[in-house]
Amino acid sequence: MASFDVFNEHTNQFPVVIDLPHSGTVITPTMKKALDSEAILANTDWFLRELYGFLPKLGFTVIQNNMNRYLVDPNRDPDGSLTGNSSHLVYTTNTFGHQLYSVPLTPDQIKKRVDQFYRPYHQRLTNLLTEKRQVFGYVFLIDLHSFAEYTKQTSAVTADIVLGNDFGRTSPFGIYNYFSNVYEEQGYQVSNNFPFRGGYITRHYGTMDHISALQIELRYCDYIEDRFFDEEVVTDWNSHQFLLAQQIARRVFTGFAQALKTESLLLE
Repeated sequence: MASFDVFNEHTNQFPVVIDLPHSGTVITPTMKKALDSEAILANTDWFLRELYGFLPKLGFTVIQNNMNRYLVDPNRDPDGSLTGNSSHLVYTTNTFGHQLYSVPLTPDQIKKRVDQFYRPYHQRLTNLLTEKRQVFGYVFLIDLHSFAEYTKQTSAVTADIVLGNDFGRTSPFGIYNYFSNVYEEQGYQVSNNFPFRGGYITRHYGTMDHISALQIELRYCDYIEDRFFDEEVVTDWNSHQFLLAQQIARRVFTGFAQALKTESLLLE
């Protein structure tokens, strides 16, 4: 299996690139051997590739990661510390703070992961964005994620959708308002940049010339199953819940495609 898949690479129907950096579950044999026997690779963006499988058929250019975020995380800053907790490229603990490796990874092992999986993903994403920008003069990057619960202590009710554009720094109001309004019309509660303002991909590419970026986080309960998710590997979904969520997502992105053809509002 390739480390990532690209759909509609040179199909320039829309000035849009959609990426799914945390949707992969594959790890290398070397990583599997190095993992502690008790390690749990929790909080992947489970089943997003299946949920959004209709996007290429709508004409969107899509890049999706096949590798597990714990191998190396494409949504982290390469200029930061390479290893540590979930803010680093290579996790030494999972998102619950539990150790992944009994023996620390070596610098060579870390570098190999970065060179083999992180850099190629970003090079291809950069190429996709560059081509769209050359064709249309601008490009929208939509960064798709999911989450179990909020990672910050708050009394706020957990929303169904969290939209992140670094508080208006990475995307115009038009595209943000489109998604906010249409998700609310579908019955979802939408949160504005809290607790997820956009990860490295959104904030890095969204500040480049003529590139806008928006992160969309969908709660597990809205598409996998309506329950509490603990430190676990999720292996299946509730078929009724999943189908409903997929139908909503299809309506949202079908409407987005139409809006791109007819509304200059998205650029404002």
